Amino acid sequence: MDLSAQTAVVTGAGSGIGKAIAAALLERGANVVSLEIEPANIEAATAELAGGDKLAWCEGSVSVAADVEAAFALAAERFGTVHHLVNNAGTASLSLVVDTSEEDWDHIVDTCLKGTFLCTRAFARQAITAGEGGAVVNISSLNAVAATDGLGHYCAAKAGIMQFTQVCAGELGRHGIRVNSIGPGTVNTPLGAGFTVGRIGQEFLDRTLVSPARHQEASDIADVALFLLSPGAARITGHFVPVDGGQHVRGLHSYWDVAEAQGLVARP
Repeated sequence: MDLSAQTAVVTGAGSGIGKAIAAALLERGANVVSLEIEPANIEAATAELAGGDKLAWCEGSVSVAADVEAAFALAAERFGTVHHLVNNAGTASLSLVVDTSEEDWDHIVDTCLKGTFLCTRAFARQAITAGEGGAVVNISSLNAVAATDGLGHYCAAKAGIMQFTQVCAGELGRHGIRVNSIGPGTVNTPLGAGFTVGRIGQEFLDRTLVSPARHQEASDIADVALFLLSPGAARITGHFVPVDGGQHVRGLHSYWDVAEAQGLVARP
């Protein structure tokens, strides 16, 4: 898969899944631009990815329209047409609905769902004008279909991404733009590490069907994202693809129940 003449915007490429996807794209010759909110992540990932002049960063938030527009302007200035978009940036926190603040709700939903909308809109506008088609991969979650206590805001946002993906696939298909989403299960990343290591991580493996018996790594998600962006997926659009080692077979076990069993949280 030679991507040496193509450009991708990957949000949140400073760590975790986003960094793994950026690395996979760079390895295949693509230009990569990332909108990343954490300066420390930019510094560390720049050294690790070693993308040279094929990697560019725009510091800002996916939930701020001006920041999104700045990232796409940077991509156009540095590399020309953007061919691919990976909406990866996201965040999560653990709180029951009765304890969730409006500020926390807005932060989770704005980052995960509004950010996906703003970036997709910016990409679609320039892709339609360029007339070269393109592909979008949205990083949703297994929590889009597997509700779990303590993640009401996150589950709602990720389910919204799944449905938004289908709407965009319908609207943008006539322009040669494919749109798909990935639903990772528990992934060994900075965001998911609390549920993939130690006793809690083992609890997830013991109580959910994962084959082979290991948590997903960021590279597992990157492999599927790369396929969905590739010509090999030319007839695949509007789909939600779980990448969970089979966790969906029994249903993703409640994060809250696992954390409560370990004495980390307690119901009121």
